[in-house]
This record gives sequence, C-alpha cells and structure tokens, in this order.
Amino acid sequence: MGQYSFIVYAFALSIFLVRFDGYIVNLAMPTFVSRFNIPIGQASWISVSYVLSQVSAIMLFGKFCDRLELKKVFLIGLIIFTAGSFFCGISAGFALLIVSRCIQGLGGSMMLVSAYAAMMQYLPREKVGWGLGIMTVSAALGVLLGPVAGGLIINYFDWRWIFLINIPIGLLGLIYSQKVIPRIGGAGKISYKEIDAGGFIFSTAALFLLLYSLNICKERGGILSPYVLVCISLSMVFFIAFYITEKRTKHPLIDIKLLNNRDFALVILSTVAGFILFFGGSFLVPFYLTEKGLRPNQIGLILTVFSLVYMPVGLFSGTLSDKIAPRKIVLLALFLAAITGFIFSGLLGHHGVYAAVIYLVMLAVSYGFFFSPINHYIMNFADAGNRGSVSAFYNVSLNVSMALGVVLLETVYSEFDISTRGFQAAFFTGSVFCLAALFVLGFLVRDKKSLI
Repeated sequence: MGQYSFIVYAFALSIFLVRFDGYIVNLAMPTFVSRFNIPIGQASWISVSYVLSQVSAIMLFGKFCDRLELKKVFLIGLIIFTAGSFFCGISAGFALLIVSRCIQGLGGSMMLVSAYAAMMQYLPREKVGWGLGIMTVSAALGVLLGPVAGGLIINYFDWRWIFLINIPIGLLGLIYSQKVIPRIGGAGKISYKEIDAGGFIFSTAALFLLLYSLNICKERGGILSPYVLVCISLSMVFFIAFYITEKRTKHPLIDIKLLNNRDFALVILSTVAGFILFFGGSFLVPFYLTEKGLRPNQIGLILTVFSLVYMPVGLFSGTLSDKIAPRKIVLLALFLAAITGFIFSGLLGHHGVYAAVIYLVMLAVSYGFFFSPINHYIMNFADAGNRGSVSAFYNVSLNVSMALGVVLLETVYSEFDISTRGFQAAFFTGSVFCLAALFVLGFLVRDKKSLI
C-alpha cells in the first residue's frame, strides 16, 4: 500500500484512542464510586459525559472538516483529547473529572469526523475500503483492549493512570501524524460569520437530549416514563428547528441537502436499524453469561472471542469493498446478522455458554462484513465539499444506534418474568431490525452509483 499505509495508520491510531478511552473506564466504576463517595448512577456520568460531549458538537466539527484543512482539524482534536486526558488524570474532584471527560470527548469528536472524512480525501478510490477496514479494526482493538487495560491499571496502579496512559500515546501520535499526513485542501480559515450559531445550538441540544434520554431510560423507569418522553419530545423539537434553520441560513452548519437525498436518508436510517442487534446484544450477553454462573474474568475471556474473529474479517471486508459493490456486502452482512440473532434466540434456552460462543463467532463474521462496507457505502455519497458532513451523519447514526439498541433490547428483555424468554425475545427483536434494514437497502434505496 506504500505511502498510503502511513497516513491510514495515523488516523487509525486516533480511532483506537477514542474507542479505547470509551471502554477503559468500565472496570474502574467501583473505584470511582469509592474514591469520590458517590452512587453508581452518578459515577456512570464519567462514561456518559464522554459520549454526550463527543456527539453533541459533531455537526460543528463536520463543518470544520468541510471548510478547513483536514490535517489541521485532526491535529487540534488530538491535542484537545490529550490535554483532556491530562486534566482527567489530575482531577481532584468528581466535577472536575466530568468537565475533563467532556474535553476529551470534544477532542475525540474532532478526531472521529476528520479521520473518516480523510479516507475519501487522502486515498485513491480503489483503496478507500482497505483504509476503512483498517479503521474499523483499530476501533475493535480499542474496544477489546480498553477493559483489559482498565482492569490491569486498577489492580496494579493508581486509577489516574487510566487517563494518563493516553498522554505518551497522544504525543507520539502528534509527532507521527505531523510527519506523515500531507497538507491537502480546505479553505485554510473560517470566519465566525460562517458558523451558524443557531444551527449549532439546536443540533447540540437535539443530540444531547436524545442521547441523554436514551442513556437514562433504565434508571428513570423506561422509555415510556414521562421524564424520558419529555426529553425525547424536546429533542425532536430541536431537530426540527435545526433542519429549518439550516435550510434558511446562508452558511449552514452542515450540508443539510444530504437529507433531501432520499437514498442517503434511507441508508442512514437503515444503518441505525442494522446496528440495533450489535449494540443491544453486546449489552445483554454479559448478563446472560452471568446467569449461567460465569465469573467476570471468565465472561471477559469469552467476549474476546468476538474481537479475535472480527479483526481479520473486518480487514478482509474492507479490502473486498474496493472490488465488490459495498451495498452487496452490506446486504449479505445484514442477512447473516439476522440469522445469527434468530439462531441464538432458539439456542440459548438449551445450550448455555456454548450458545453464546456460537453467537459471538457468528456476530463477529456478520458485523465484520458490515462495519467497513457500510462506512464505505455511506462515504460514497460524499464529494469534495461535504466529506465532513457525511462523516458527521455517519458518526451520529452510530452513536444513536448504540444508545437505542441498548434501550430497546433491554426494554424487551425486561417485559418478561422468565429471563430466558426475555433474552429470546430481545435477540429476536434485534434480528427483526436487521431484516428491516435489509429490506430498506435492498428494495427502497434506488441509488445507481457504480460503487453502490
């Protein structure tokens, strides 16, 4: 791959860092509860604040990527992320830690949007799928190693090293990225007059309220509780206000015309639906294994099966999407994912832990063929002037489906008094969403682009 490899590895490192830091805190939650003398619900904001800040400003950073030099946006994001990690590590109190996590999230958001947009700018068309495959594998590696590193640090070092470990990695990433990423494109500057303040406020409020309401569903009594419904309703109001503002303003925050493209809107919708099983199922599997009598370390070992299978499949599917229409691969992946959920739903009542291992292997294959090609598929809608906007839409859909998948499948599971039936219904529901996404992409999307 020559020179392109060094560029892709620079961006892949950033994706690894963002995902790694999202998961490294999970095993440290009991430590945070003890250290700051707070309830576990409050401690969860150490994780939630990172995600919310990451998503809330993503539309603004999409604008930056469309107007500024991508390298500059990426490096500034890496600097902010590394600085946020430092402030997290020296935080003396819970409030300061939350603020520092928000800083981390903002830097991570800039890195995510610019990294995916960069694949379309820096790579020739025939290498984009390969580059996106590297990116998704680095994300999977971050998800795999995050909890492992978190557990080791909590056992042998001070909790602050959960965040301080990012500093040397971030600094090395800065030096490496500065050296290997070329300066290409962008207006070079952006005036404050070109930033749609109203659109930024509306989009931030809409995304924050939507993700917030989905994240607090469980502790507030479910998605139909009055508090959650009010938050979701307000989110929808802000989304409508954002759409109207973007259509009227001279300098929109994001290329809102993308949503006027019926095919693009349907692809984004099907992406959200297609990930429901993945994220919701990933949330429920540890509970299922706990009911089967496994200890946390045994559960962690079994869950690594997914990443070990996923990584080679993800690399292969990324390269494959450069040779075969990404849409065809995505359709196959959704079909396999639906079958995976249906099989697990049927097996879990009789085969215990073995059913979970079979499910994780099949899920890794299914989503290994889904992640890179769906990203490639979506980014094919981008042109030179809206790569940041398309990347922002993709990252928003990913985070919304993450929260929505957990809420929906957990809600279905909770409706049953017998846990086995709850698990069966939840995974069956996730498979139905995969079939719905398959139908939309297979029969409703009409885009005729050669690579789609």
